[in-house]
Amino acid sequence: MTKRPAIAALLHEGATYRQVRAVLGGGSPNVISDVRKTEAIPVPERTKYRRSVEETYALYAEPFGDGHARWAGPWAGRMPQICHPGRNGRKESALRVAFRMRHGRDAEGYVRPGCGVHQCVASGHLTDRVLRARLKNPSEVQA
Repeated sequence: MTKRPAIAALLHEGATYRQVRAVLGGGSPNVISDVRKTEAIPVPERTKYRRSVEETYALYAEPFGDGHARWAGPWAGRMPQICHPGRNGRKESALRVAFRMRHGRDAEGYVRPGCGVHQCVASGHLTDRVLRARLKNPSEVQA
């Protein structure tokens, strides 16, 4: 009970529950909530930081081997995915994001690794229908 005034003071300063617990060396979230309600301390508005799709790709694409990268983020079945910030949870393939980052354009058709490593997500190793056609018949496709 002796921590209640300290909790109230921290909440009045805008501290989060985690910050209150860190400063006081622990404490029950229920007690902190009770102090907030008893003292009528409003919950402060906080802006939620949202990573861009490029930042999310950089966070989850883990380099390995000869320039390859593996995906350590969320998956949708067999497809690595990235959730767009502020777009009602719209998801996009991490392969398409990486391709767009590297080539400056949206991919045409499926995006697949062209390096032979099945789950490689390294942006420089990804190909779309246009790049695969160029690699297959370089003389037929003009750059």
